[in-house]
Amino acid sequence: MKVLDIPMSGKRGNRVCQRNRYCQYSYPAFIPYNRRTPAQCAVRGAFGAVSARWRTLTEAQRRVWIAVASTKKTKPRLLQCGRLTGFLLFMKDNVPRVNRGLPQVDLPLEFLRALEAEAAGRPDVGSFDQPPIGPALFLRAKQLLEDWRDHPQEFMAGQPP
Repeated sequence: MKVLDIPMSGKRGNRVCQRNRYCQYSYPAFIPYNRRTPAQCAVRGAFGAVSARWRTLTEAQRRVWIAVASTKKTKPRLLQCGRLTGFLLFMKDNVPRVNRGLPQVDLPLEFLRALEAEAAGRPDVGSFDQPPIGPALFLRAKQLLEDWRDHPQEFMAGQPP
């Protein structure tokens, strides 16, 4: 049923609200049938294995995942998008790897590429949509934020010096 209302998403009471490219709509909530085919069980098992693997990571590894995830945004939903969490990025990177039969990674691939590039003394060009990730970038960003907190007027656009 087509709905003229504020944008909503998800279950509310016994109704489910969704939005597609044409309009927002709602329908009565229902419980889908769980077929439990071998393929579904394998995918769900891989998802559970990756989730359990997150709990075995060290705190330093988790911090790297969190730092890299803070540079990535989610897909827009209800005209909004936000930053990924470290756990979500870990799942996003490792679940497809496990489903293809590849081993899981303990550190994000972007971070490993940046470390290799820094060790080789060459700049990491990477992709254009994400800044290069590495220890030098984190230090530069931290220094920039500290400078901005101390002298915000120097960073404002359109202001005379």
